[in-house]
Amino acid sequence: MNLYGIRVGTSTVKHVMAKILVVNNDVDTMTLLQDWLERKNYTVKYTSNSEAVHYLVKEFRPNVVLVDILQKKVAEELKRNVETAEVPMLLMSGYTNSLTSLEVEPDDVIEKPFSLHLLQQKIENLLQQAIV
Repeated sequence: MNLYGIRVGTSTVKHVMAKILVVNNDVDTMTLLQDWLERKNYTVKYTSNSEAVHYLVKEFRPNVVLVDILQKKVAEELKRNVETAEVPMLLMSGYTNSLTSLEVEPDDVIEKPFSLHLLQQKIENLLQQAIV
């Protein structure tokens, strides 16, 4: 917990390529993604708390945000907010029909179940697009 009472996980990996924020309701998925992304030399923070997301985006300044479709309100808020709209967002979804109900467009989508190799490709693509 931090001084705001927000439970967040954080990585301690050094020499990182980029910072990634994972927003997901499933702790097991967040832990799996954090472990794997850290092995790929990313700095990772994660939360299931939708109210913590704006604080984390502002303080952590991620290069990419991975958001689960079950947190679609978070995705919509981030893309509508002038301060966070430009942060590349990868939406993780097992419910492709739910994408039509989104009021904003994520930068990319990955369908569950997905391979970690494909996830890394999509993250790298978003990072490259952000540089251009």
